[in-house]
Amino acid sequence: MEGVAGSGGLPCLDNVFEFVEDQAVPSSVHLPPALHGKPLKAGRGTFVDEHIDMRDPEGERLTERLVELYDKVEPRQRKRGRDALRLRLRRLAANALRGCFYRDPASVLYFRKADTRHYADKPGWMRHGALADIVDAMAKAGLVEALTGRRMPWYSKTRSTASSYRATADLIALAMDCGVTEQSIECRLPADELVRLYGPKGSTEFDWQKGGIVHPAKGKRIRFMPNDETERWKAALEEINAFYQQQRIGLSLSADELTGWLAGTDYRLPELFKTDLYRIFNNGKEADPRFDQGGRLFGGWWMYVPSRLRRAVTINDKPTVEIDYRGCFPRMLYHEQGIDCADDPYDLPEMQAYERETGVAPGTYRPCVKWLMQILLNGKGRPGAVPRPTDILYPPDLSIDRMAGMIVAHHQPIEDAFGKGDGLRLMRTEADIALEIVGTATAEGWTALPVHDAFITTDDQRDRLRAAMIGAYVARLGREPVLKEG
Repeated sequence: MEGVAGSGGLPCLDNVFEFVEDQAVPSSVHLPPALHGKPLKAGRGTFVDEHIDMRDPEGERLTERLVELYDKVEPRQRKRGRDALRLRLRRLAANALRGCFYRDPASVLYFRKADTRHYADKPGWMRHGALADIVDAMAKAGLVEALTGRRMPWYSKTRSTASSYRATADLIALAMDCGVTEQSIECRLPADELVRLYGPKGSTEFDWQKGGIVHPAKGKRIRFMPNDETERWKAALEEINAFYQQQRIGLSLSADELTGWLAGTDYRLPELFKTDLYRIFNNGKEADPRFDQGGRLFGGWWMYVPSRLRRAVTINDKPTVEIDYRGCFPRMLYHEQGIDCADDPYDLPEMQAYERETGVAPGTYRPCVKWLMQILLNGKGRPGAVPRPTDILYPPDLSIDRMAGMIVAHHQPIEDAFGKGDGLRLMRTEADIALEIVGTATAEGWTALPVHDAFITTDDQRDRLRAAMIGAYVARLGREPVLKEG
């Protein structure tokens, strides 16, 4: 199958910079959406990412031009702090171009206030209202369009919005003149961002942008003093990330598949420049930082590819295979107790009987059972109170609590683990296994891409991957896992 996306960029974007003399973009070109006449909308876009940058030498050439334009519109600004100025101009321009090439809406969101809590854990160049000053100057120079956000009172019917900006045709033309294309955008993580620790998630909080109570996605970021263990993880991830940067990790989608990808609410082309991995640990404490919960690997763009399309991932232009640990968490609990578990832990006899009685296909409600079992392992409250995913089918005649009872009854040997939040402890073991597998592949010179409890490699390395997955699992659980090739 001829693909439309490759490791160095997206061929469907090759004509993005085919400007005519008045810097208009042909109507047949998908991107950049910012130049297709769409108005800039308040509060819509992607928040500025401090790690988005541009490859040199073209990034440095563009930065020089940006500094020249800045000096023309802000001639009275002091000349001290030029390094910080260059960094801000470069990163804000890189974010604007990233939005232009890969996102619709192409806008970049940010906060203008000097005391905003949103930048408390961000680099110094993002704090103290500095972003607002640079965006204003870039707008004055005609490089970006900008909108100032509004923070409304909690009782207001008008939703609060962050400030936003996006690239103009002038910035795109300037970038083109400097040799910047979609292939120039990169995202490299510094060493101190490779191992991250977060505190417990709060129950609820008021989100002034959404204008209501929300469940926070994660807890507060905890800064910690490195120890021998975190330094080993960091060193391993630095080696893995450097190895990934040398590989061509691409996506071979047909035109129809790419159209389906882009058909969702957010228009997001695959950002193939995001290959760096990092670990996230959960439920940490500032007074006594510990790393015994969570620890999963995140960051690689392939992790966010819909499962139905991951078969299209390529490594050095070779087709790939994905292998996962089937029923990973439940099986790990059995193996921790020295009990074999050869069956699929998500196949419940009562549910299978229900499917036969109601005339639906076997396995119709397996995704529902899997989701509910993860809730039982990860949560401490009533399963019935948890919001339901909208992309799976639920038995119309069975309540969540009744299905939870079916799961507990079927898995009596491990029922003590349900409702106690054991999932994050199991996740730590799973994540250690993943890091070992990816590290082993890197050391041996072949590529394994993690997707939590699954891994992607080239077809010709499937046997090595299976051996690595079995070896890493047996070393920790003492029994062989069940692997599934998808």
